[in-house]
Amino acid sequence: MSPWLRIVLCAALAGGCASTGPYVWADSLPASASGSTDGVIIQDGDVVNVRVFNQEPLSTHEKVRPDGKISMPVIGEVTARGKRPAQLASEIQDRLKSVVVAPSVTVTMDAGAELRVSVVGEVRNSGVFQLDHGANVLHALAAAGGLSEYADADKVFVVRKSLPQRVRFRYQDLRSADPKSIAFQLQAGDVVVVE
Repeated sequence: MSPWLRIVLCAALAGGCASTGPYVWADSLPASASGSTDGVIIQDGDVVNVRVFNQEPLSTHEKVRPDGKISMPVIGEVTARGKRPAQLASEIQDRLKSVVVAPSVTVTMDAGAELRVSVVGEVRNSGVFQLDHGANVLHALAAAGGLSEYADADKVFVVRKSLPQRVRFRYQDLRSADPKSIAFQLQAGDVVVVE
């Protein structure tokens, strides 16, 4: 074997054994970052029903656009992404006070956009899975058939576009219903990686 080939192989092996990058533990995340513990978080593609009591022309049925916003009659665009329905209702109600006397607003969600999550690595069946809104990491692992025999149960990660980009879980914490681990809700586009 040539010396250059040996060097390249050694470099490749060293790179394969290197750390996969920074992460934060799920139990160190604040509740607001880990998802909702008391309701569903509105995401892009979700369909929301906004009802303004006794003001049907101001009510709407909207799909949350990729920019996270919906369009409301009279008040214009409102950011819906990342909020609970009650939070969105409160914000819309405040904005309507300049137009309507004592507005009463409710926000409900229809069956939302597909919550498609990729699960890769040391699982029995890697792939993209459609899950129910509010699903957590354990739901995604179950959809993928569970951990493979080669999985490191202490190295389960969720990779998300927003910061922090990688959140680490222990499989045992998920199985034992650790409150912080179970409360972490997956979002569309998340990737669950098992090493």
